Amino acid sequence: MTGPLDCERGPLGAGGCYVEGVSASSYILAGIDEAGYGPLLGPLCVGLTVFEAPAASDGAAQLDLWKLLETGVCREAGRGGRHDARGRIAVADSKQLKLSSSVKTTHPLVHLERGVLAMVMAMRAAAEGGESDAAAMTDDWLLEQLGTEWPGANWYQGDAVAMPFANDEGLLRIATAQLRRAMSGAGVALHAMRCRVVGEREFNKLAREQGGKAATTGAALREHLQYVWERWGLVATDGSGRLGIACDRQGGRAMYKEFLESCLPGATVSIVEESETRSRYVVEEETADGRRRAGVSFLVEGEQGHLPIALASMIAKLVRELAMARFNRAWGEEARKRAGIELKPTAGYATDGGRWLHDAREVLTKAEREALVRVV
Repeated sequence: MTGPLDCERGPLGAGGCYVEGVSASSYILAGIDEAGYGPLLGPLCVGLTVFEAPAASDGAAQLDLWKLLETGVCREAGRGGRHDARGRIAVADSKQLKLSSSVKTTHPLVHLERGVLAMVMAMRAAAEGGESDAAAMTDDWLLEQLGTEWPGANWYQGDAVAMPFANDEGLLRIATAQLRRAMSGAGVALHAMRCRVVGEREFNKLAREQGGKAATTGAALREHLQYVWERWGLVATDGSGRLGIACDRQGGRAMYKEFLESCLPGATVSIVEESETRSRYVVEEETADGRRRAGVSFLVEGEQGHLPIALASMIAKLVRELAMARFNRAWGEEARKRAGIELKPTAGYATDGGRWLHDAREVLTKAEREALVRVV
């Protein structure tokens, strides 16, 4: 088999992920998604995951990781914050997994924390050749595992928070062991989990200097694309190109050729398809190290059909929620100290963010308000 592998002929159907190359023994599948592009307060977070999956017997890419890992992962979470009936962790769009803050019987982040921590622990255990030590897990530790750090603003600093805070550690270890067995049995490897956190100051600077807030997501996406391209873009000695990068598409934008060219200078970008639901490209470059090649897709609701995007969505959402917990804790303390009032926490989105700013009007200085309100 030669030529590009079109995922429409693969298990995902209309999922639209695209792997460019000829037959290979395995394929690298990367997914990228964001959380926090629209809010008034708090950081933008952009997650990345990189999996390696075996090819089918005919050399075609097996792209449905939910199917390959069905003994360890599922699309729908169990009721009441529990695992599903088979003890699997849920990997899905973060909006589906985060419970309402009004739920009193369990923590709203139970499913996001379980999925992300289990994946991190499984990845660490595979890299270390044994069980990953979870004794020192904190929110600081998690960001270190994801290759990122908190923004520099004072309201994100402070003592680390122990994790897991929404799950039983023993049950989390059991779920992780089940996930590891599923991955081992399917020949699937998780190579990377990363997050880029863009704080308010950086967000506003990028938006003002580069013509709008879309530049903020673009900057984080550029970093993730370069990271994957440099590590997994080389074509194998047998001529096979086996890298596919899938990104959740935001807004109505459908043309990404110029953006990809700016992200990967020197590479040639060819358009495969640009439609209302997906935009697909082949990226190629001759380098001193060899030839690089990848298929890159931007998909509407990509997290519904592509597990790496869904997990990236979960990473981004969990990190943003952890950041907002620090934000609310820090400003809650300042409100009591400065004005003797209790500030109701905020998730930072437009309406509630506006409510929070009104409630905090006696607490914030003009400079502080300007520093924490994002360009909209």
